Amino acid sequence: MNRNFSLTMVLAFFVLAIGSTLSNAQTKISEQAIAKAEAAITKIRKACAADIKNFCGKVTPGEGRLALCMLAHEDQVSDVCFATVFDVAENIDLALSNIARAADVCEEEIDKHCSNVELGGGRIAQCLIDKESELASACRAEVAGIKARVGK
Repeated sequence: MNRNFSLTMVLAFFVLAIGSTLSNAQTKISEQAIAKAEAAITKIRKACAADIKNFCGKVTPGEGRLALCMLAHEDQVSDVCFATVFDVAENIDLALSNIARAADVCEEEIDKHCSNVELGGGRIAQCLIDKESELASACRAEVAGIKARVGK
């Protein structure tokens, strides 16, 4: 495994940074996504606890300071921390790819069924789930995939 951090690795450390700022869920799907994000944060915090203490113990958490500190020491983090951050980063990358694909596949369905829905908080995804029986087959398959990945 290459020890160089990719953009997705940076995202994983920033998942750690935003852990305390996750907003209140607006929908069931966003609640489930937030629960998964919180689990990822816990996983990183546990695997990287010694590294965080060693390299960033004097950093005041908040506003991304801890994530930036860890990134400054990216070449020194333990193998356990690195592997965990890498796994979380890959999952983030996959989730973002899946969201982008679903948005592309379901673009017409979103315009047709969810154009009045306010953006954010998982409301578009929830709208698609609620209208699942009315969706075209390709979009319905994407919605089924989202539900399976998020754990609905």
